Amino acid sequence: MKVLVLGNGIHAKKRVIPALQQIDIVDSIVVGDKNTTKSEIRNNINFVNLSNVFESKEQYDLTLIVTPPYNHLESFQKVKEFSAKVLIEKPITNDFKYLFSSDMKNYFNEGKVIESLMYLHHPVWNRVKQLIDLNDIRLIESNFSVPHLESKSFRYSKKLGGGSLNDQGIYPISLASELIKDRYEITSLNIDKEKNYEVDLGGEIQINFENLNFIGKWGLGKEYANYLKIIDKNDDEYLINFFYSKPDDTNIIIQNQNESKNINIGVHDQFKLMYEHALNEDFEKFQYSSYESIKKRYSIFMYTILQIMMRNFKE
Repeated sequence: MKVLVLGNGIHAKKRVIPALQQIDIVDSIVVGDKNTTKSEIRNNINFVNLSNVFESKEQYDLTLIVTPPYNHLESFQKVKEFSAKVLIEKPITNDFKYLFSSDMKNYFNEGKVIESLMYLHHPVWNRVKQLIDLNDIRLIESNFSVPHLESKSFRYSKKLGGGSLNDQGIYPISLASELIKDRYEITSLNIDKEKNYEVDLGGEIQINFENLNFIGKWGLGKEYANYLKIIDKNDDEYLINFFYSKPDDTNIIIQNQNESKNINIGVHDQFKLMYEHALNEDFEKFQYSSYESIKKRYSIFMYTILQIMMRNFKE
């Protein structure tokens, strides 16, 4: 099968391309890169100038858009005619008017366009859902925070779709939206801003639903944190390294008053699993990218963005 990768940044080089190279049914990888001046093949990968990709309209089984958020939908418009499926990095866009259009509704429901949330393809996600269904849960807390990155990173550019909400916050917010079955209430929202940065640097949201409290935290320029904590009404605690992109061991640590035990889920490459599910058209694994799920997720996301805009206006 033939896969097109749009973008050749650090993420593509460290996560995306290595995952594709592990998939047996992928026999051709083409990377569209704006910095490539002439086509060349390196390590069995064909690197092509981005404009040539759009002009040639060569057919692909799957296109992965791994560029900064500001041009996600523009790229989708250019490749949707010659790619069977298009998987777009989170957040799928910051153009919410088009996101909720009738065209996009059809694309989502047909499985033509998919948002990339790799952690939902890891086997630990099924274990998490079982834990929540089988126990009387009172609190779910998630946190995804990272130290400062290179100053040239698009994550510090408002124009390019940077900011901690777009880069880290989408994880706890998407998790909450996947757990919410019916009504919910956002009871608290705090946004971290600093004068020396044009983008947000983190936040915390609290949501009540299903008789439990959800706390989502995220941060850029913070101490590294990557976990999901679940506490039931007996104060038993389940701690999981959750939003983890590296194919390392994943564990569920269960602690109560009497003991502590470790459940090992094993080593899994979330990106490889996600791309395999897309190529095999295993759409059951992409229920989180149905139009109804997208609406729920981005309703919370847009509420958070509105609070950031209001704070910027006040300043």
